[in-house]
Amino acid sequence: AWTHRWVESKHKSDYGRFVLTAGKFYGDAEKDKGIQTSQDARFYAISSRFEPFSNRDKTLVVQFTVKHEQNIDCGGGYVKLFPASLNQEDMHGDSEYNIMFG
Repeated sequence: AWTHRWVESKHKSDYGRFVLTAGKFYGDAEKDKGIQTSQDARFYAISSRFEPFSNRDKTLVVQFTVKHEQNIDCGGGYVKLFPASLNQEDMHGDSEYNIMFG
């Protein structure tokens, strides 16, 4: 289950909650499921660990896909790559990170 891989931060009690869904627009209701924000006008914070690696002398490619389905005036999303020392349950906007894009 996705909840075993991903950890939602508990740094703030008013962070929005994520749900697993294919959303409003999909090709296959099961295969196209992904993590979706569930509440408008909220901040969200979720993270997942991966095995240590080295890309020494190699190009590093990090990508993510976003499907905006809400009719909102402003908003956005970004990805941060954190050091392994991150306390995932206390992750917040000022947590140390190595790379950020989005």
